[in-house]
Amino acid sequence: MQNFKNILSVRHLRLIEMLGSRLSINRTAEALHTSPSAISRGLREIEELLGARLFDRTTRHVNPTSLGRNLIRHAEQILNQIDRAEADFYALLSGEGDRLDVGLMGGISPRLLSFALNLMKERAPDVAVRFQSNFAPGLVADLIHNRCDLIVTHFDIERIESHELEISQIYMERIVVVAGKDHPLAQRTGVTWEELAQESWAMLPGETSIRRILEHKLLMHKRDRTPIKVETIEVHFVMEMIRSAEMITALPFHLADWMQDGLGIAKEIPVFDDVSPWPVCAATLASREQSFACRTFTDCLRAAGATLMHDSPRFIQSSNIKNQGF
Repeated sequence: MQNFKNILSVRHLRLIEMLGSRLSINRTAEALHTSPSAISRGLREIEELLGARLFDRTTRHVNPTSLGRNLIRHAEQILNQIDRAEADFYALLSGEGDRLDVGLMGGISPRLLSFALNLMKERAPDVAVRFQSNFAPGLVADLIHNRCDLIVTHFDIERIESHELEISQIYMERIVVVAGKDHPLAQRTGVTWEELAQESWAMLPGETSIRRILEHKLLMHKRDRTPIKVETIEVHFVMEMIRSAEMITALPFHLADWMQDGLGIAKEIPVFDDVSPWPVCAATLASREQSFACRTFTDCLRAAGATLMHDSPRFIQSSNIKNQGF
C-alpha cells in the first residue's frame, strides 16, 4: 500500500479539489489555464498512483466516486491549511504583527474569553489571536504537533505528565443539567436522576467528558433505553432543542450560567450532583520557548479566571445542593 506523503503532491491535490468543485474537465482546464487533455492526463496519473478510480466520466461531466469524495474533502482541508500558512508567512514577513494559535475545549466559558481578550488588547494590541476547537485528547495532540501555541481544556494531570506540559489552572468547572427556562423541571427545587432519565436529552458527542459522565449516571437509573435523542457537536443546535423541543442537556456550569443569566435562554435544573468540580487549565509545551504573545495571553487567562470565579457566587451555591429526600 502506497504512502500518500510519498506519491501525492500539492499539484495533485489542487487538481482533485478543482475537479470536485467544477465536475467538468473543460471547466477545470479553464480555471487552471491549461488544456482538457492535460487535466485528463493528470487525473489518470493520480488514479494510477493510487490504484483506484476517483471519478466516473461522461462525455461532458465527471462525478466523484465514494473514494473521490473522501479525497476531495481532505484535499480541500489540506489546501486551506497551505493557504493559511502562506497568508500567515507573508503577514509576519511584512511586520503586520504576531499571531497566537489557541486550542479550546468546546464548553469553555464565553465570559472567560471575553475577559482575557479585553486584557490582551491592552497588553499586546498588535497580536492576533486565533481560536480552534477540539476535544481534550485532540487538543493535547495539537499542542505536541505544533498546531497550537497554547491550549485551554480540562486535564487528568497523571495522564499527561509524560508530555512535559507547563500547566496553569485557570478556573474550576463542573457539570450542570440545563433545560429551557419554562421547562417544568426547571421550576422545581430538586430533581432526581431517576426523573431525569425519563426525559429526552440533546447532547454533545461521546468524545466529550460531559457525555461520558452523563451516560454513566443515566445508565445507573434507566437501563432499558437511552434517553439521548439528539447528538450534535454544535452547542447552538443543542440550545434550540431545549428551547423549542422541551429536551434537556448537560453543560459546563460557566457555559450554562452565561446562557441563563447572560442570554436568558436556559435555566439550570436543581439536581443533586455528586460530580466533583474539576480544573480548567492552560497548557504549553515545557520544551518549547514561549513567545511574548503566548506568555501574555496565559497571564490574561489567569487574571480572567480569577475574575470569573470571584463573579460566580452561584457556582458555589448550586454545587452545594444537598439531597433532601427528592
